[in-house]
Amino acid sequence: MLPSIETSHFELKLSVRDYELDSFGVINNAVYQNYLEHTRHQFLESQGLKLTAYFEQGLSPVITKAEIEYRSSLQSRDDFVVSLELALLSKVKFIFLQEIRSIPDKTLILSARITGTILNSSGRPFLPAAFQNLRTLLTSKTRN
Repeated sequence: MLPSIETSHFELKLSVRDYELDSFGVINNAVYQNYLEHTRHQFLESQGLKLTAYFEQGLSPVITKAEIEYRSSLQSRDDFVVSLELALLSKVKFIFLQEIRSIPDKTLILSARITGTILNSSGRPFLPAAFQNLRTLLTSKTRN
């Protein structure tokens, strides 16, 4: 059995590495998407949820939609923070609301709305018990 999600918020501090720049000296949009994905994976691991455990049970976490609005850009060696807020969209879908902000001035670099689900061994969308706890967590949060 997989552990339950106990919080819906997470932040990860990162730095731009020189090798992430393209031949024009800027960060390609795919690199920003890697930052977002890395943060989602770190969040799940912080909750005791390892992707390998899902795969071993025949489950496949997938992204079904990615909406990203780019506002500014980072430069080589810039420090930044990627924030994440997890919410439930339906009985079988969840959303990661994510932002990347520069450090220390907190300039918004991008905002993203990433929709996902878990596919069972039959390829059907489904949310395991680990995510069901999130519903209770979010309900109690809105009551307070």
